[in-house]
Amino acid sequence: MTKIQKTYRTLKRGACTIRFLSKQNRWELDAGLKLGHDKRYRRWFKTKEEALVKADKVNLKLKQCGVNGFKLSPSETLEAVNAFQRIGAYEVRLNEVIEFYETHHQLKGANMSVRDLINDRLQFLNDERIKGEGVSDRTLSDYKCRYYRLAEYVGDISLVDFSFEKHWVPLSRMLCSSARRYENHLRILFNYAVEKDYLKASPMIGKLSKAPKHKKPTILSEKQWRKLILTAVNTDHELDLLVYVVLTLYMGLRPESEVSNLNWGNINLETGKVFIGDDQTGKSILGRTLEIPTCAIELLNLCKRKTGPIIASRSAFNKRWLTLREKAGLIIKDELGEIIRNDWSHDVARHTAATMLYGKTQSKEQVKKFLGHTNSSTMRYYINHAESICDEAKSFYAFTIGDDKNKELIQGIF
Repeated sequence: MTKIQKTYRTLKRGACTIRFLSKQNRWELDAGLKLGHDKRYRRWFKTKEEALVKADKVNLKLKQCGVNGFKLSPSETLEAVNAFQRIGAYEVRLNEVIEFYETHHQLKGANMSVRDLINDRLQFLNDERIKGEGVSDRTLSDYKCRYYRLAEYVGDISLVDFSFEKHWVPLSRMLCSSARRYENHLRILFNYAVEKDYLKASPMIGKLSKAPKHKKPTILSEKQWRKLILTAVNTDHELDLLVYVVLTLYMGLRPESEVSNLNWGNINLETGKVFIGDDQTGKSILGRTLEIPTCAIELLNLCKRKTGPIIASRSAFNKRWLTLREKAGLIIKDELGEIIRNDWSHDVARHTAATMLYGKTQSKEQVKKFLGHTNSSTMRYYINHAESICDEAKSFYAFTIGDDKNKELIQGIF
């Protein structure tokens, strides 16, 4: 029997020959040795349509990849099929995927985790400080605190795998009200990674949300600051805190990071100025010289001690400072010694000083210099521009022990 008698039909499809095998009742696709195999490439199908579809795929693959495209092992072929299925959802070609991988995974960031980036950034900040530049001690300490907390949550994630939706969004929900602050630090970190060419682009999509409307800072009422000053004057021989009250309430100095670094040598009562050196300021890179208001000079002249450090002993100071605030009625305790009311909040004296200066001068620049800030917008955290604050500022800077307003308060305190 001849070959023609064995087949019902034969047709060509590119590199493939398709024939119907009547005895087996199926269609055969035969590409011979054209695909680079040692053996003939043959496949069988139930219908002619299936054979034609397969022939088109073979011809397309041969055109795009050549005979090398047919040299994959079965496992490699399966892996390639899975890859094609996965990238199909992104509507990209396999070559584009490879180019993306080559572009991004050859960067240093491909082998870095978020923790590695944090350590790299901190080293950079330290190097800047060695050169006499960069952030202050307090700012660096703040960075470290927030960076280390971020490292606890996302430190082990590689830079190229970090996802805004997958990693940051769940973390932001957990951080609640502090999320915006940490998001800002993450954006700074990833922007730094882009600058260093560790990454091509930051994964932190969008922009940082606007800061929530800030509440006016708490300040001392007129009655409270008057009682605090009068109590400090009348207990200075015992508590030695009048100078501390003046420096925080009238000069607006930072209680812990500035006043604790000063001594009486920084105060010149003849020129009426206080000098804060570069190494004595808590945040600003440069020191500053402040003029002492006349009323504050009069109070400083009442101090029993005018030599040595402002705070000689931290432990002794803490006890005396608590006693002074109790005597001034800012802290109230019950019979068992438990605090049942506390009208003193952190930096309330500094907030009061800044508010009174703004009430007196109406000058943002003067308040900025006074506080030792480099950013004018920071002042919104320190100034309580309440109604009639200008009138109170006049009383604040006109304070004298003999004020009529003080006589009744003195009787109530002592």
